[in-house]
Amino acid sequence: MGAGLSGSNPQNGNYYEGSSSYSSRQGLDDVPENCVSSIYMYLDPPEICKLARLNRTFHGASLADFVWEAKLPSNYKFLVERVLHETAENLSKKEIFARFSRPNCFDGGTKQVWLDKSSGKMNMLISYKALRITVIDDRRYWNHISTEESRFHTIAYLKQTWWFEVVGELEFEFPPGTYSLFFRLQLGKATNKRFGRRVRNIDQVHGWDIKPVRFEVSTSNGQRSISECYLREHENWVHYHAGDFVVDNLNKPVKIKFSMMQIDCTHTKGGLCLDSVLICPIMENSVAKQLFLKIFPEATSITRAIEVDNLIEPVDVELGDCKKWESLKRNHRVYALLARGLTRVQTGCMAEAISASSTDHYPEESIQNTLLPSDGFMHGASYWSSKGQSDQIVPETLVYRLTSNLCLISEIRVQPFQAYFQYGFPMYRSKSVRFRFGFPKVPLELSDHYMAHSRVGHELIDDKIFWMYTSPEYPMAQENCLQAFKLPEPVLCIGGFVKVELLGRVQRQDIDGLYYICVSQVQVLGRPLTQPFDVEILYPSRKCMLKYHPQKESCSFPGSQNVHSRVISRWYRMTRRLVERGVRGW
Repeated sequence: MGAGLSGSNPQNGNYYEGSSSYSSRQGLDDVPENCVSSIYMYLDPPEICKLARLNRTFHGASLADFVWEAKLPSNYKFLVERVLHETAENLSKKEIFARFSRPNCFDGGTKQVWLDKSSGKMNMLISYKALRITVIDDRRYWNHISTEESRFHTIAYLKQTWWFEVVGELEFEFPPGTYSLFFRLQLGKATNKRFGRRVRNIDQVHGWDIKPVRFEVSTSNGQRSISECYLREHENWVHYHAGDFVVDNLNKPVKIKFSMMQIDCTHTKGGLCLDSVLICPIMENSVAKQLFLKIFPEATSITRAIEVDNLIEPVDVELGDCKKWESLKRNHRVYALLARGLTRVQTGCMAEAISASSTDHYPEESIQNTLLPSDGFMHGASYWSSKGQSDQIVPETLVYRLTSNLCLISEIRVQPFQAYFQYGFPMYRSKSVRFRFGFPKVPLELSDHYMAHSRVGHELIDDKIFWMYTSPEYPMAQENCLQAFKLPEPVLCIGGFVKVELLGRVQRQDIDGLYYICVSQVQVLGRPLTQPFDVEILYPSRKCMLKYHPQKESCSFPGSQNVHSRVISRWYRMTRRLVERGVRGW
């Protein structure tokens, strides 16, 4: 019984000592440089730079212009001329990307442009000195304060005014896409640090909670966005969303006008710091999402769930920020982490058996037996059996926990048990089967009490799990094998719990005339989340946070320790059953 081991004869295999394939000892130095360059096309710039340190071939491939030109924005020639005051033909594409990976000042140091190192998207920062501010030169109303908290090292501080108006205009060539514009503001005057901590003076803050500030963004082609917001966040820098605009035309400058005003003269307002204006792209067509779907094409169906159901919870969303912008940034991070965290090949996701709705003889016919790879174990039958019922309609359920709190499940396999020790070799299958995926309503500390064979213990577990997904009902065949039940589309199981519902009874036992359901094995196939990633369920909101632990990539982290402990406990229980069976002589 059990799986056989396949051996290989060195004389008959493809690789053996003395063969040409074995003696050639090909390595990374033998990979063609153009092949490496083609691989670089699918990698982020930071990953390219890391691989370039492997050897000369990888380094030479990393210098190819076509590799870096694909990472640059479409307006890179305009940026080189306008910002660097050079021509693109005199610089390599890698040098252009490297120089724009850090902020570059232009227009007398009042503006900065840089590229995101991963996506290559262009960002712009505009100093308050490039804006038209009402009575900015009158020291009775405004002061200029030097500070390390600004990229331009100077901010404008409004002491008090009746008429508050800030207007900016920009004509610039942007790559096609959608952009958001933010004002970086702070209520309270910045002072020197004391004992390493920032100190704010909010004595002059007033008037911003009486009437909202009006933000407006318009373009020369007729786009216009207006929003209003009260300024209430004290002592922290906040990016207040002013509006969005779309760039459609390639290699054509766009004229943008943006403003912020509060011109209600019935009251004064003051105590406001103005730093800069940020223009950044909206990641609607996220590169991370495209990469994720290219690696896992079967996950197309779950992308809407990721973008709608708040898979990852944003942390410390600043007051006044655009919710859509925060959502897009969050989704971009999710796709990037999932593309790295999910396993590339489908594998078994089962970690341990939790409970069964009923068990006929415990532990001989326990649910733990369904984790074993065959229906025979140490010269004895290995299966789970329900209690007998006179009614064929009475269902049974089995609850399992997966190896990870997040798995992309595509298929579940169930093998009914055929009693070869009974006359006629009856098969105690169910008429049909159905599956549910979910997560605990509250943190669970499972113990032997919960994993008992009683129905009370099973119902206690079942009630504490929120079942998010229910599969269609699949008919079960009269076959003694692992029957594969493929889900209509892959399902993202968050929480790591699976329930197998066995519906309807078929086989009656001759001894007592009752109907039973018996299962030899259950398998769950999918792509679990691997180290150094983990998913944490936030109680009581029941939202999920996707976590990344780069500092623990080479060692275990809390999520992996839980999985490891589950596997250890599983084999411990199996060993204990073997000892019990050995004592009783089977």
